[in-house]
Amino acid sequence: MRLKQAAILLTIIAGIAAVAFLAMPPSTRTPTAPTPGSPATSLTTENGRFLFNVSLHTPEEIAGMLTRAEELSKTLRADSLGTGIALVLHGPEIEIFSRKNYSRFRMIVDQAARLNAERIIDVKICKTEMKNRGIREEDLPAFIKVVPFGPDEEMRLRRNGYVYL
Repeated sequence: MRLKQAAILLTIIAGIAAVAFLAMPPSTRTPTAPTPGSPATSLTTENGRFLFNVSLHTPEEIAGMLTRAEELSKTLRADSLGTGIALVLHGPEIEIFSRKNYSRFRMIVDQAARLNAERIIDVKICKTEMKNRGIREEDLPAFIKVVPFGPDEEMRLRRNGYVYL
């Protein structure tokens, strides 16, 4: 469990560093070596493909991730058709998107739906975790894509050029 918590903390730190890096004017950006424990892929805006590692987050943290995704989208090249931010949900946070919880988490779900409609994010939920929590596909909003297994989807995205944020 501690290893998973450490991985989550490193992901959050990497996300904060990436947002700070992307907020810098392009002329001041210089390549740096990855920090210990960070993904080996260097962070670049060349392809504009980012992957949020989302697991065991509170509603407030999910709302913060959505806001960061929206801010990040403003820094990406507008002409890049490959631009995208993927959120792969495979923990208790998937409950936020269950229809039975919509009234409680309406602002988060509506923000995610809007960002999806604007082609800023792509929200994916792990079918294995859905099964564990008794959530069916019809219990989710239509904009959410269901993937068989969240960690496998993250690996697939990484192979296709996405970097952790």
